[in-house]
Amino acid sequence: MRREERGFTVLEVLVAVVILGLAYVAVLQNFSLSMRNVGRVEEVREEVFAEMVAFEDMLRDDDPEAFADGELFLEGNYFQLVWVESEGGQFITLVMERR
Repeated sequence: MRREERGFTVLEVLVAVVILGLAYVAVLQNFSLSMRNVGRVEEVREEVFAEMVAFEDMLRDDDPEAFADGELFLEGNYFQLVWVESEGGQFITLVMERR
């Protein structure tokens, strides 16, 4: 009389554990890479934010010489539009000045 065998052999279990281990290592590497990229994005975000604040301060300044180095974009009878760029070149705007 032959006994019906159920379950997995040791070799099958070992192969399954190895496959799961490799998948686990791949997931951990991706997580590590993602965390490194989050740190880089945070640094760039802080730099852009600092430049944005400096640019807004420059635009709020009432000094007419603040935009003297800006390129003339459009000129009318009473006003002119000046192309103004931030120091780092991240932000650009047009400023209306009285002629």
